[in-house]
Amino acid sequence: MKEEEEGPPNRELYALLHISPEASDEEIRKAYRQWAQVYHPDKYQSPNMKDTATENFQRICQAYEILSDENKRKIYDIYGMEGLTSGLELGTKLNKAEELTEELERLRKLKEQEKVLAHFRPSGTILANMSLPHLLHGHGIMRGMAMTSSVQSQISKHNTLSIGGNLAVNGNSGGGAATIVFGHRLSSVSSIEFIGSAGLRSLIGVQTSRNISSHLTATMGLSMSLRDGSLNLSNTWVRQLSETASGNIQLALGSDSAVSVGWRKKNQKLSAAGELKCGIDSFAASAHYNHRFSSKSHGRIVGKIGSNALEVEVGGGRKLSNFSTVRMLYSIGIQISLSNALMQIKLGKKTCTTQICKQLAKVFKWRKPNSHMNFFVNLFLCSFCNKI
Repeated sequence: MKEEEEGPPNRELYALLHISPEASDEEIRKAYRQWAQVYHPDKYQSPNMKDTATENFQRICQAYEILSDENKRKIYDIYGMEGLTSGLELGTKLNKAEELTEELERLRKLKEQEKVLAHFRPSGTILANMSLPHLLHGHGIMRGMAMTSSVQSQISKHNTLSIGGNLAVNGNSGGGAATIVFGHRLSSVSSIEFIGSAGLRSLIGVQTSRNISSHLTATMGLSMSLRDGSLNLSNTWVRQLSETASGNIQLALGSDSAVSVGWRKKNQKLSAAGELKCGIDSFAASAHYNHRFSSKSHGRIVGKIGSNALEVEVGGGRKLSNFSTVRMLYSIGIQISLSNALMQIKLGKKTCTTQICKQLAKVFKWRKPNSHMNFFVNLFLCSFCNKI
């Protein structure tokens, strides 16, 4: 059977059945019945012969399945097995050879594009920060902008290279960073990455991952800051809880030591995640929920709370094409920081700074001057001032 496969391109299936490419449907059926009887596995007792016969019988059946179908046979005659195994199906039944050729040419170009993207995947985002209060006060609607761009390339079977950068501008200040990551697959269950970054956070590091079991993955990373030489160690464990949900726990030691626990769920209609992080002198919790209304549009809500901040974000997005998506988000937050005799309260885009005990009450009175809330706020401030 190995010798029978040799021949001109797109003729192997005809050679398997010992027929010519111009054979009629009746000749194809007769050839199939003949060779199916010859290679039927039940006719052989020896295990080796039985395995060989089974393999040849399956190929005979595959050849008959393709050549007995008019459309599949046309596809095979023009593009060979690649046209059949591309994973793409014709949307409508095409009877004319010209229509079939045109459709197959489109599918071939799409397949070539997929092959290029498999080895070279660029991505990027542009985020604009706009403020309506600033516009009303005559300061312009744009407050800042952020851009990220990255390119990942499969340079070999086991090696990948990723190069990326980001740039952010907020008012009169800004910054940027560039990152390069080289990944190598050590085996089917383990990999290692070497990381280098220059910019606001200049560092070098190494990270390795291993699948402990079919449901558990462990990752350990070590990085060194090029600014002060400090070392940071991280250890992350990810557990697959179900087909659509996973949980993780992370331990970080270094300049920002903390323990965090997270949960994530994702399916066709929604994605949700939550994280709880406890540091030496900080605390933070966050959660987000995305709901897909259709194949092109989605909604999003995010909540964050910490030892000195509270933020809520609501928005949505729509897919413009296979490679681009536009999103619009609105966020409102409260940020509180204590420093000796000052407290700063930030609500959305409006900031007030006053002295404790003398002016703090005025900051809260803009809500409802005679409400019960003001009574408790003033009572708390008086009690707080008496203890200073």
